[in-house]
Amino acid sequence: MSAADYAVQARLQSDVAWFNPLHEDNYYIAATILPWNGHVDAAQDIMRQASRARTFDWYPLFQYGFIVYHFRRDPATAARFLVEAVPRVESVRDQWALQNVAALWIEKGYQTGAAAGMVEAMAAASPSGNFRRYLEARAKRLRDLEMLQSAAAVYRERFGKGIVKLDDLVDAELLPAIPRDPLGLGFGIDSSGSPTLNTHAEPEER
Repeated sequence: MSAADYAVQARLQSDVAWFNPLHEDNYYIAATILPWNGHVDAAQDIMRQASRARTFDWYPLFQYGFIVYHFRRDPATAARFLVEAVPRVESVRDQWALQNVAALWIEKGYQTGAAAGMVEAMAAASPSGNFRRYLEARAKRLRDLEMLQSAAAVYRERFGKGIVKLDDLVDAELLPAIPRDPLGLGFGIDSSGSPTLNTHAEPEER
């Protein structure tokens, strides 16, 4: 299809969403075709209308969140739509999957302390069991990261430079020890000398 064809497709599907926002095929096509071909605004509008009309369906909210995350580069806002979709999901496993992705996006989109508070709230709202413990572990690593970042900021003020390794914070007596990541992924240091979360298992920067 040419660019002009995609423009026609976007207009057609936007019109369908206006006349019948419950139309399932319309929003599926919009989600899989339009944003990838330069029509993000139209896709978002169609997803928004579908999510309002199809209150029994979590998928439009998920797709809207994904569009915001991938095309708008706004993980914080995207996570809110995933959290909004959770009550619509019947399968507990799918609820956990959405909450897990939302937690990951929250970590990327918010200041560390705010992200920790949001994940703690998600954990508190989850039923007792493995998934709640998993969210609690994610929240704890964020609280530990917040502590590391605060200590690193003090280190920079005191010495006029960023840390080279995490143990610099212990050597400077800013922390008694480097916390152990409850998920086992560890903490790292970015190019500015600020502590970060490792996203996959690797030796910790010490």
